[in-house]
Amino acid sequence: MKQAVFVSRDNAQFKGLEPMLGQHSIEIKWCATGKELLSLMTNTPKGQWIDLVIMEETLPDMNAKALVEAVTTQSPMTNCAITGTMDKKEFHDVYEGYGVLMQLSVQPGEDDAKNLEDQLKKIRLLG
Repeated sequence: MKQAVFVSRDNAQFKGLEPMLGQHSIEIKWCATGKELLSLMTNTPKGQWIDLVIMEETLPDMNAKALVEAVTTQSPMTNCAITGTMDKKEFHDVYEGYGVLMQLSVQPGEDDAKNLEDQLKKIRLLG
């Protein structure tokens, strides 16, 4: 089973994405901090991995760029998406080379869910 992790201080922040992921039988877990996510990744059994991490731009213990760097180092095949308000050029400049799928609205809704679903299909994470 594929796994996604939401990293946010507010569990309601990603409620708009849950139905789409659920339709594709993706198990969802929640973490409140970057350190909690990295610990979860470390403790994921061999042969399993986290397929997708969706994180807010600023977490209590680190910013998204630091967390993406750590996730990429620990698990290069884990895909990431980040909420935020950067313009497209700034977002590209900050995250170029890290394989970040996309930037989502701060409170992702149906349009974000559809765009994320389209991106996940493009990379064949979804059928």
